[in-house]
Amino acid sequence: MPTLDQLLPMALLAALILVVPGPTNTLLFSAGLQVGLRRALPLVGAEAAGYGLSILAWGSFLLVLAGDRPWLLNGMKWLCALYLLWLAIKLWRYGATRLLAQRRSAGRFEVFLATLLNPKAFLFASSVFPLSAFQSVQQFAWFMGVFLLVLIPIGSLWTCLGHLLTLRSAWSMHAGTFLRTASVMLMLFSASIAYSTLDGADKRAEQVALGRILLPMA
Repeated sequence: MPTLDQLLPMALLAALILVVPGPTNTLLFSAGLQVGLRRALPLVGAEAAGYGLSILAWGSFLLVLAGDRPWLLNGMKWLCALYLLWLAIKLWRYGATRLLAQRRSAGRFEVFLATLLNPKAFLFASSVFPLSAFQSVQQFAWFMGVFLLVLIPIGSLWTCLGHLLTLRSAWSMHAGTFLRTASVMLMLFSASIAYSTLDGADKRAEQVALGRILLPMA
């Protein structure tokens, strides 16, 4: 069973990434805007199914391929840090006007497919979920359960936001502030992932060097 120290940071980082506008959130937002809250909320289930399947596939791939190749996992984490930085810059420049211009509604299959192919799923599998989450069904169930507890309210929030803006257009004035706050937080998490990856590599290098020193003395 995972500890609270493992689950809470994962939930926080997952929440921050999930709240960022992307293909899935845009579809949820536009659905709330176009068809109303009652008809849009079931789309969150399609999002959950898409992320669950994609994260499991990516995590299983990493477990098989990167188990004996820590450099490969580190390289993927660096890519994730760069992706988060790019996402933060894009989000800073995104603007509320562009967000509100998304008017195309979507069905369940379209939301499922968009989520299945969403790059965020790879980010979750490689940098948010620990590799141990994919080593047993019980571990995966715990981490995925916490992930879904975070995902469902945030997905519902995006549909609610689209619906509320049809009722109170004045609320759209605050969308830009929300986007830029999330952008700054993403930059901080990008730096955190890069630092932890670099720190882990340094510790492994020290262990290898120490082993080489102690080996002749054995």
